[in-house]
Amino acid sequence: MRTLQWFLVTLAAVAGNLCARADPPTAQVRATTDKILALLGAPDLKGDARKDERRRLIRKELDQRFDWPMIARSCLGRHWAKRTRAEQVEFSGLFTRFLEDNYIERFETYYGDLDKIDYLGEKIIDDYASVKVLITTKNQVAHPVEYRLEKTGGDWRIYDVLIEGVSLVKNYRDQFDEIIAKSSYEKLVAELRAKGPGKAR
Repeated sequence: MRTLQWFLVTLAAVAGNLCARADPPTAQVRATTDKILALLGAPDLKGDARKDERRRLIRKELDQRFDWPMIARSCLGRHWAKRTRAEQVEFSGLFTRFLEDNYIERFETYYGDLDKIDYLGEKIIDDYASVKVLITTKNQVAHPVEYRLEKTGGDWRIYDVLIEGVSLVKNYRDQFDEIIAKSSYEKLVAELRAKGPGKAR
C-alpha cells in the first residue's frame, strides 16, 4: 500500500510539473500563427458575410499572445506617467483595438501571397526571449521578423515586434512624441478614436 501511495503521489507531482512547464517561446508563437492561418483558410469563415466572426476568433488568438497593455504603455513612453489612470485605460483600449485591426488586416491582405514561414531560432535570457522568423511570399520575397517576448506565468507574451529590423514600439513612440509635441495628447487620442474599428492603416 505504501508503494502504491508513493507512486501515486510521485505521478501527481510529475504531472503538475509538466503542466506548469511553459512551452518554448518559438512553439507558442508558432501555435498562435498556425491557429490564425487556419482561421483565415477555413471555408466556413471566408467572405465578407463571416468577416466579423473571423476577426473575433483571430482577435482572441492575438489577445492570448500579445501583451497589449505593455505595448500601449511602451509606445506612449514618457507620456504614460503624465496621464491619469482613466486616461491610461482609455488609451490602452483605443490603441489595442487599433493594433489588432492593423495586424488582422495585414494577415488578411497577405494571406493569399504567403508561401512559407520559417522559424530560425530563439534566444532566451531569464524571463525574456526573442524568436526570429522569416516570412516568404510566393514571389520569393523574404521578410525577416523578430518577436520579443516576456514570460508571464506559463505563457510567453509578445511585447514588441521588429519587422525588417524596425521596432513596432519605437516606430509608434516616435510618431506619438511628434504628435504630442506639435499638438497635444488630446489630439493623439482624437486620431485614435477617429480611426475606430476596421479603419486602421
